[in-house]
Amino acid sequence: MSIRREKLTKLLKEEIAEILREAHDPRLAMVVITRLDLSKDGKHAKVYFTTIPEGVEKDAEKALNAAEGYIRSLLLRRLSLKFVPHLTFKFDVELKQLEKLWEKL
Repeated sequence: MSIRREKLTKLLKEEIAEILREAHDPRLAMVVITRLDLSKDGKHAKVYFTTIPEGVEKDAEKALNAAEGYIRSLLLRRLSLKFVPHLTFKFDVELKQLEKLWEKL
C-alpha cells in the first residue's frame, strides 16, 4: 500500500470514528470502527465495525449504511479532499471470531 493510501485510510478511520462519537443516534452510540479497507482507486471504502453490546450488530449496520451520505458529507467538510470514497459498513466477523477463540484459550 502506498504511503498516501495508508495516510488516507488512517485519516478516514479516525474521522469516521469521531463522527460516530458525535452522533445523536442511539444505535451508533456503541459502535467501534475496527478497520477500513480503501480500494486501489480510492473511490470505495469498506468500513468494518464491532459493537460493545452483542446482538445490536444488524441494527447498527442498517443505521450506518443509511447514514453513509451524511457521513460522507461531513467528511468532505472536515477534510480537504477532492473526493470522499463511497462507504460500505460491514460488521467485523473476524474480530468476533478471534474474541471467541481467545475466550476458549
